[in-house]
Amino acid sequence: MVTLPPEHSQSPLTDSRGPLHRQRQVAESFGANADRYDRARPTYPAALVERIVAESPATGVPEILDVGCGTGISGRLFQAAGCQVLGVDPDPRMAEVARSSGLDVEVATFEEWDAAGRDYDAVVAGTAWHWVDPVAGAAKAARVLRPGGRLALFWHVFQPPAELARASAEVYHRVVPDSPFDLRGRPQGSTA
Repeated sequence: MVTLPPEHSQSPLTDSRGPLHRQRQVAESFGANADRYDRARPTYPAALVERIVAESPATGVPEILDVGCGTGISGRLFQAAGCQVLGVDPDPRMAEVARSSGLDVEVATFEEWDAAGRDYDAVVAGTAWHWVDPVAGAAKAARVLRPGGRLALFWHVFQPPAELARASAEVYHRVVPDSPFDLRGRPQGSTA
């Protein structure tokens, strides 16, 4: 059974303009220079991928659905770990970069994507789930997961020194005032 936390007026998934998952223009802006995005975006730890694969119910080759796969950064890690990976991304430019590295990708938002009766051992989303409607996305993930399958959502955690974080947040806010992210209100070590 899928359970979701109650809605909050301000959360990491919401800013002054509303839920991030509704900000399609921002979500799809990364493809403007998809090759550079692919070169600059950090990867994820091998231990994370190993743990997700180990916890999947697969009895053979694990089948992974990579939601918001972008250029395939996390999908390539699962592929290298011996998994069969299908990516889903709304931006055809990002999908093309992922395909050029050998990933199968279907272009659609996860909410509108047609599973066509397919199911998976794990549904993963690397630094992408905040672009997915939390209710529709959770329900769709539950429908496409095999019994015992895992929904694995993960993000990068950046922890620069407090002084650098404050200075960077102020510059970021000046340069990109309409960004959906306001880093100024979250001091280093904050649990809010």
